[in-house]
Amino acid sequence: MTDEPKESPETRRKGLLGSRRRKAAAGFTAMAAAAYGVYLLGGRSGRRNPVTELSNALNLEIEYVRWRGVYYAYYSRSAGGRPLVFLHSISAVASAHEMRPLVQRSHRESERPIYALEWLGFGHSDRPDVTYTPDLLEDQLEHFLEQVVGAEGGGADVVGLSLGASYAAEVARRRPDLIRSLVAIEPTGIGSEPSEIGRGWARLLFTLPGVQRAFYDRLTAPEALYNFARDNLFSPEFGVPEEFVEFGVKTARVEGASGPLDDFLSGRLFEREALESYLRMRQPTLVIHGTVGGRRLESFTRVPAELEAKRGVRVVGLPTGALPHWERPGEVVEHIRSFYAEVVEATAPEAT
Repeated sequence: MTDEPKESPETRRKGLLGSRRRKAAAGFTAMAAAAYGVYLLGGRSGRRNPVTELSNALNLEIEYVRWRGVYYAYYSRSAGGRPLVFLHSISAVASAHEMRPLVQRSHRESERPIYALEWLGFGHSDRPDVTYTPDLLEDQLEHFLEQVVGAEGGGADVVGLSLGASYAAEVARRRPDLIRSLVAIEPTGIGSEPSEIGRGWARLLFTLPGVQRAFYDRLTAPEALYNFARDNLFSPEFGVPEEFVEFGVKTARVEGASGPLDDFLSGRLFEREALESYLRMRQPTLVIHGTVGGRRLESFTRVPAELEAKRGVRVVGLPTGALPHWERPGEVVEHIRSFYAEVVEATAPEAT
């Protein structure tokens, strides 16, 4: 990991803000990139050394699994009982650290086995030079649940964030034996789609010579990440946690993290039929989303009626921004506990 050249606050402000029009365009682009972007790193055909630049985000054991010629990482705590699996989102700075507030509480308050997967290309996992698609990551999740977590006893209870939740919904649909229930926090694909304006600006910016690296560096600089989180993720009353920005910067500075974002720009990482997956899966589902206007990456003002009407589905809105499990982890945990007790235990999964 190399040190970034230092800039004066005034220089950073000029670079980050620019004119009002450029600021609006950059804001849309940063929102799209932070929510759905994925960075690719140099390919490796065999086992690499652990990513020592990244610290242990969850204070759990970090393990590696060989899969398709590479290794992916996961955090775990051994115990008896039904496994609890956490899945982070897909973004320019994503890692299992995103799930830290819930993992910490589960570690303190639960005696269940805990697993937190890091998607291929993120966190401590290998970052091969391959095409990243929902199919690839869903296959990884299926392998993880089957070979590492284990499917005995009716599957695991999964808690996923954003695209991570939507990938889990598709795996739950096609492999109901692996997942008993799904808690979807800010799930992608059941609210309104991200702005086409933002996608268009992103495609334009990344096709200009020399812009990609400069844009990536600017997007993932500490001040830029803080400003983005302040303006788009967290409610004004809560503010931006320092650790959220600090770990995001570290993740973004892992060697090769500024590699091409072709899979984001092409839209290959979007789960095109996410709502269909949620409608067709038979497992109990809890959707938790924030309600603070202006702090949304996807609108949940109108959750599809056919989803809310499904047996075993519960939808909860909390007065937070886009990360309710950071702003109100205690309430989120209580909703999850209530869901398990009142819905999951009372709703036997139906065969597909």
